[in-house]
Amino acid sequence: MKEWIKLLKHHPLLMSYGFFFNFFSSFGQTFFVSLLVPFWIVEIGITNSEFGSMYGLISVTSALTLPLFGRYIDLMPLRRYSLIIFIGLILSVALLTAANSFLLLLGGLFLVRLFGQGLMTHTASTGIAKLFDRERGKALAFTSLGHPAAQLILPFLFALVSALVSWRLSLILLALLSLFLMLPMIIRITPDKEKVDTSSQNGSGNKGKNHFLLSRTFWQIAANIFLMPFLSTAIMLYQYTIAEQKGWEPSWVLFSFSFFAIFNGLSIFFSGDLIDRFSGIRLFPYYLLPALAAFTAMTLFDNRWIFPLFYGLLGISSGLGSTIKTAVQAEVYGTAQLGQVRSYLSTIMVLGTAAGPPVLGYLLDIHFSISHVMLSAALLTMVVFLISLLMKVNRTS
Repeated sequence: MKEWIKLLKHHPLLMSYGFFFNFFSSFGQTFFVSLLVPFWIVEIGITNSEFGSMYGLISVTSALTLPLFGRYIDLMPLRRYSLIIFIGLILSVALLTAANSFLLLLGGLFLVRLFGQGLMTHTASTGIAKLFDRERGKALAFTSLGHPAAQLILPFLFALVSALVSWRLSLILLALLSLFLMLPMIIRITPDKEKVDTSSQNGSGNKGKNHFLLSRTFWQIAANIFLMPFLSTAIMLYQYTIAEQKGWEPSWVLFSFSFFAIFNGLSIFFSGDLIDRFSGIRLFPYYLLPALAAFTAMTLFDNRWIFPLFYGLLGISSGLGSTIKTAVQAEVYGTAQLGQVRSYLSTIMVLGTAAGPPVLGYLLDIHFSISHVMLSAALLTMVVFLISLLMKVNRTS
């Protein structure tokens, strides 16, 4: 705890910047977008299935677009890049508030997914990873806490405000709040407060050389990064169907999911010290083990208490992974081309979130049992664990 206090004392601006950049990326995250869906269905006159198809297409398209813009964090000062991305997010939210037709909604959602879920998160993690070396783990862990904090606060805040005014005005007020908090932080990030890396500046000339895409290490990291979003997004989306097959009531789903949120936050908190002590590369395979135990338990047992245990273990892997994966990218590739590398890997992560639900939905439609689904998830996790373990051996031998 002393080290955390010391970090916050020495770098209050950068820690606040990273935390709130992650926090306000939530404008483009699925949990926040879902709060607005009922209003759009009524006002624009689209069906749930039409929105679902549109949202899936937008998610994939924004993920594929991310590398085009994500690499520029390697080529310009963090303050300028952050300001561009944040203003892009605010304009995206403004477009959403004005959406009164299908085309405006389509454009607003694409931009808010690109700038929110994609580039805001990318900027926060990459920027902090570039600026910190010895204390990178703790810095990434603290700033990553912006995600669970937003999941806890923003839905309640939006519900409270929208009960008093329209959803459009509620969204505008939240955007103004983010402007009030974020702009002073971004403007105060001056060049002398950034860790200037001459190798990073020199490396920026290799704009078109994505040679890392041909390396085995990149695809070993990519397989790991794809896995958890692919599995967890699908399971969370169909958690009530899973509970129904197991014979558990809906209220038990809500109770069980709270364990995910709790253990996700706790694991993010502790991941920083672990990374600084052991390095991201050493931890990279092992953060998957709690998820492997979770899928195995769901395969073998039907007791209702398995579900909160399952979500608790999944939360541990999710929390540890959120910081370990970024630390690994910085350790393997350095900071010179970290933005470019991470933008491609972020694309793979988002594609995982888009691919998981239709795969699980198809399996459920053909009456694939939940036990077989969980067994398949356990086997897939074991395969990726071994792939990641081999990467660790190759890097440290």
